[in-house]
Amino acid sequence: MRIKSIGVHEGPLMAEKTIRVGDLLTRAGVLRKQDLNEACLIAEDTGQMIGKVLIMSGFITKEDLQAAVEAQALVRDGHLELELAFMALSAASRSKITLDQALDQLGWQPQATMPSARLGELLLSSGIISIEELTLALKEVHDSITPLGGVLINMGLIDNNILREALQVQTEVRTGKRTKPDGINALSKYARQKQT
Repeated sequence: MRIKSIGVHEGPLMAEKTIRVGDLLTRAGVLRKQDLNEACLIAEDTGQMIGKVLIMSGFITKEDLQAAVEAQALVRDGHLELELAFMALSAASRSKITLDQALDQLGWQPQATMPSARLGELLLSSGIISIEELTLALKEVHDSITPLGGVLINMGLIDNNILREALQVQTEVRTGKRTKPDGINALSKYARQKQT
């Protein structure tokens, strides 16, 4: 499962809304396809997360992975075109700058009218976690290369059911099946029901 979330896409490049981090990194020229394939095999054999394997193998840096995850979210939320994501990732890796700095250099400006559907934002807005808890969890995500959902579970802030529901809401908001406010309300209601 973990491999598919970052790994190699079979066939032509997938639709922008479902682009994988591995595809972003290879198409941006940050990661060689054969290195991604090797890391996928290692991850499968060892049970390690693919991102951690890529970094530990020296194929990419922690900053490359972080930039790719950020670019993936921007593309999925419809804020960033795929080709611009490739250019920004390449520039960020080459110049050792953040994705935001690379996008700024490329003249990109975020559109304030488009809602984002980031996991931490949804959990925060629904009252499931506090800003302090999110800040602490995001620091751990950066330090440990563990996905936010896993960090929040390890911290005891959410359980697997809340995570599953939040990811479902995130998908529905990103695909336009649900508005962000409706998703936040549904997530908040689900969490209250679990507490009773």
